[in-house]
Amino acid sequence: MLTNVSLLYAGTPNEQGALAFSAAVADGLGASVACRYAADMLSLLSPDQRAEYRALIEVDGVSRAQEYLMRTCETQRASHAEAAQAAYRASASAGHLIWGEPLDLGSDPRPVLAAMGFTHDMIVASFDLPPAVLQPAIEQVLVAAGAPLALIAHAPVAASLEAMTMVYAWKPSAAAKHALRYALPLFRKARQVYLVAIEDDNEAPAMPSVQDIADYLMNVHSVATSPLVIQAADSPQRQLADLYGEVGADLLVMGAYSHSRLQRLFFGDFTSHFLKKRPCNLLLAH
Repeated sequence: MLTNVSLLYAGTPNEQGALAFSAAVADGLGASVACRYAADMLSLLSPDQRAEYRALIEVDGVSRAQEYLMRTCETQRASHAEAAQAAYRASASAGHLIWGEPLDLGSDPRPVLAAMGFTHDMIVASFDLPPAVLQPAIEQVLVAAGAPLALIAHAPVAASLEAMTMVYAWKPSAAAKHALRYALPLFRKARQVYLVAIEDDNEAPAMPSVQDIADYLMNVHSVATSPLVIQAADSPQRQLADLYGEVGADLLVMGAYSHSRLQRLFFGDFTSHFLKKRPCNLLLAH
């Protein structure tokens, strides 16, 4: 059940889609969705302050520059958070959400973001969140905490969860099953769910098949889906993104696959395509 959700928010106009999606989740599921101001320290600096920070690194070293950064941002964070709250209040979605305490991400946002993953049912963020917050959120929420992360590229086509169309990319993997588990509350409310498998003629069909998963969803969870099999071409990622556009989808649910043993996250080609190109609203699980 998705009852405790947080939206990472920096207050920019491009984040309206994430606000709208979060509002639909709050209304459709009766969930508590808190909008939390989240910005990295460098993004709080003015251009002149950034130049001074970089000059300090070159002249006096990182330690002195970090002292300057901490001191300067301490005075800036409150005013930036107030501006973000004002932008949130002006949004049509504000009445459906809660304005939560701004996040103090400090010089290293990773511990705070990992803790949020452990203590929330889902984290939502716009792709337009500052990169120095977005990338750690992907790593810490998805991988460190194993929580679902919704990344919003555009405003949903539908205003409500009950009117939304969703696409679920099926692959016999633990990540895909985790994504399905987290998406079930959304699927139960959605108007239409397309269950899609991309198969290669040179490989054995996926087991369980896309029809098996469709039957499981219908018989066990009372979720009616439209199962589809797409024959893989040059770019399966583009095929899936094209289908998303053709059906007017509001959300693509998929597993996030990592092929790195290093501490830093490097996703495989399929997931990386959607993270880099950003053609769809995503709900990811690792």
